[in-house]
Amino acid sequence: MTATPSPISAPVPAPTPAPTPADARPIRLCLFQPALPKYRLPVFRELASRPGIDFNLFYSSDEPVKNVNPDGFRGTSIQSKALWKKPRLLWRQAQLENIDPSRFDVVVAGWNTRYLSLVPSLLLARKRGIPTVLWGHGYSKNENFSRRFLRDSIGNLATGILFYGATARNRFVARNGRPERAFVAPNSLDQRELQAARDVWLAKPDELHRFREKHGLLAGPVLLFVSRLTSDNRTEMLLSAAPIIRKSYPGLKVVIIGSGDEEARLRALTKQLAIEDCTIYTGAIYDEVELAPWFMSSDLFVYPRNIGLSLLHAMGYGLPVITTDNEQSWAPEVDALQPWINGMTYQDGSVDALAHIVSAILSDRQRLDQMKANAFRTATQEYSLTKMVNGMEAAIRYAVGTRQKNQSVR
Repeated sequence: MTATPSPISAPVPAPTPAPTPADARPIRLCLFQPALPKYRLPVFRELASRPGIDFNLFYSSDEPVKNVNPDGFRGTSIQSKALWKKPRLLWRQAQLENIDPSRFDVVVAGWNTRYLSLVPSLLLARKRGIPTVLWGHGYSKNENFSRRFLRDSIGNLATGILFYGATARNRFVARNGRPERAFVAPNSLDQRELQAARDVWLAKPDELHRFREKHGLLAGPVLLFVSRLTSDNRTEMLLSAAPIIRKSYPGLKVVIIGSGDEEARLRALTKQLAIEDCTIYTGAIYDEVELAPWFMSSDLFVYPRNIGLSLLHAMGYGLPVITTDNEQSWAPEVDALQPWINGMTYQDGSVDALAHIVSAILSDRQRLDQMKANAFRTATQEYSLTKMVNGMEAAIRYAVGTRQKNQSVR
């Protein structure tokens, strides 16, 4: 029996944040992040725009993730000090320096146990009467009892917990109780840029047809993979399944978009499998308008392992997603995948199982079209940026509310 995502895959609805009275002081929010990647800009802009939220972001400038400049909100770059290399353990002095009730009413921090400054900052905040929210996955891809116990213990120091997905939230509550303090901000992409790129090509159907013709995508079906070419993503599974699928679908095309350490090995495997004529390597593409025609010319998005936000990226173009049933490799975004509704899982490590699932979906055009419509609805409605920020705001207001209740009791 293989694992599948929870059948209740839609995120736990966040309570609609109560409006802030016109004469109330805004909540002075301090939020710590390990970095400021581009895809987070719309999230923080939306949070900063909410009435009654005075938003202040602190992000590390020495993480491997490429930072962008704050845009639409206040952001301050801070330093992390590496205390140990393996495992990588860090200290952020700024995390303690900003536990200041004269400046902030609530602190939100990443729920990352490799920051050794996290526990002291939570304890200091408790001492100074500042409510705290921890925001994170709530689990590790290399989960074991010790890691879970440490993470839960740290989580229980916070006023509130904010999860990326409903599954992790529900499991944490089952272990620790107190469901009222556990919230979900379903990790989402800002679909506006993506949908704008899609609209560009929908307005030019003749040009889209020429694109498909140029790249030999008209006969189809087309299977798409977009990500870094790393060993964790197991892209070779897709390549190995292609000869099997091709027996039933001679016009098959496999499109690989991305670059990375595994590219040379994958190209060699493509040659070994004799599928060079049906495999397209484009290299890395970052511009959404350049990515859009590849998504819009494909039938399925196949990400053999380790999928995360790419799932919602693909579904934003109406592509059903195929990924492993290995739960340990899932990021929280897999909560959005509903078997036979907007995607499917296959038995981890089995090329035959992957080929069978892909062929089964392709064999029923009516079901495939319905899955495409469901995928599009999932990304654009159920996992919207607004719902994500609603979850964040609900957790923040809950934490501030607990302090106000404690003060009234005194």
